[in-house]
Amino acid sequence: MVKHTTIPFAPFTPPGATPSLARLAYDRLGFGPRPGATDFNDVTSLNAYIDAQLAPEVIDDSACDAYIAGMSRLDSAGFTMPAPDATTAQIRQYVAATTAYGPGELGEFLRKATTARAIFSKRQLLEAMVDFWNNHLNTTINTSQYKYWEDRYVMREFALGNFRDILGASAKSPSMLAFLSNRYSDGSNPNENYARELLELHSMSPTNHIPGDPQNGQANYTEVDVHTLAQILSGWTNTHSEEDEFEFNDSPYWPSHHYPPKKLYLGGNTPIYFPYGGQEQGEYALDVISAHKSTAYFISWKLCQRFISDVPDTFCPNVVAAGMNAFIANYGNIRETLRVILKADFPGADFKSSWGQKIKRPFEFLASALRAMNASSYPPPNNPYSGINDWDLLNYYNALGQELFAFPTPDGFPEEMTAWMNTNHVFGRWTLGNLLVRRYFGEISNNWSMGATAPANAALDVFVGASPGPALNATQVVDRLIGYFIGRTIDTADRVNLITYLSNASAGNPNAITSTNLNIRPLIGALIASPYFQWR
Repeated sequence: MVKHTTIPFAPFTPPGATPSLARLAYDRLGFGPRPGATDFNDVTSLNAYIDAQLAPEVIDDSACDAYIAGMSRLDSAGFTMPAPDATTAQIRQYVAATTAYGPGELGEFLRKATTARAIFSKRQLLEAMVDFWNNHLNTTINTSQYKYWEDRYVMREFALGNFRDILGASAKSPSMLAFLSNRYSDGSNPNENYARELLELHSMSPTNHIPGDPQNGQANYTEVDVHTLAQILSGWTNTHSEEDEFEFNDSPYWPSHHYPPKKLYLGGNTPIYFPYGGQEQGEYALDVISAHKSTAYFISWKLCQRFISDVPDTFCPNVVAAGMNAFIANYGNIRETLRVILKADFPGADFKSSWGQKIKRPFEFLASALRAMNASSYPPPNNPYSGINDWDLLNYYNALGQELFAFPTPDGFPEEMTAWMNTNHVFGRWTLGNLLVRRYFGEISNNWSMGATAPANAALDVFVGASPGPALNATQVVDRLIGYFIGRTIDTADRVNLITYLSNASAGNPNAITSTNLNIRPLIGALIASPYFQWR
């Protein structure tokens, strides 16, 4: 159920200073900066960055594409999984042939590839929008192996396109047909699952929330509308398709279509008529739903919730309205709607003013930690002594509650910070952050005769400035790492404590910090787990 809440929009207060607009953009419109990212704090530069990210087709992302293409797709049974751009026929052939757990292993590769793109792609806003649509139009790899196909040909294809196009592609996706059972919807006894979620979650939402609208507070649809829409969409299936692709069943055999004329009201007093017909009834219904004023408002609201505030109708109502108007004026163009939302100028209640409104969910936490660490591979290399394999990392990440492509209900993973910040999450993020450090930079070993030793690590030496040298002192390294992981001024006492910890002479030379310093790895883990790093 979609919730429009009026709870206070700042239940928690982030520690430290307000970040620059650059840092806000990197954290909010993507998955955080990598070391060396350009800093800026003026609106002109922010708007230029927004425009650049809204044109991913002109951003050279060949290095990331090559990395994804080079990732191993060998499953546990020795079969090669299909490429990310595989057809439904290729996916079906693979699942039928392998003795491995086909859909499950496809899901694991999809999760790895998705995480790798979040870490390495220069098209950061595109990746954030793919994640947005995968939640807004949620289906699971556990229900259908064709989630693998859907991610590429629905979410990624139309992420910044037209809303009607992505809604129509989702309606016909074999993954959605299975997830909400519309593939079994017969005209004589239609399944209402998809019709209901199409209205409630995917488009207009149950209630008109448009401020000042004459129908504000009224229902956007009735139970009769839901049943009628299910009849309209009956026969939209893939049960008889050889390749499991969408087909409209115009035969008299189950699941057949309900052809007679129909009418919908969708919150209005004047009926919308659907003459006798087949697939065109459903196409027209999607046209009407996509163009509905409450759909425009709800999509703007959801985009504002993703990028500005958990409670946009409280924090930035004027931005929501501006996004709604842009959606209507541009006929559902997602790119232009998002441009208006992100550039809107309502001082104190817009994107520029939204620091403290969002925290990192587990996926954003993982990707941003690895970006801040300047990771060059995912999963990270298994350095000596780490003892942390890929399954360990996966299990500790999944324990945080955001296993990608596996959320069981149609509403997708929640955005609200209250869903992701509790005692278990604090401990889980601390554990995962330190595991990432151990995997990527190697682990401190303890030998009964030699004591604790930290292995030399070339990547860590570069990261802390020891290579090519000269090595930095403890204060310089702490400030360097605060810049990488936090990107703003932290409380003086916290900074002093970090410097004191790294200056401990028993851990290594405090005037020349290298990867062999015993305290450098725990310090990086503490920064990743710190309250400062959890905000975006």
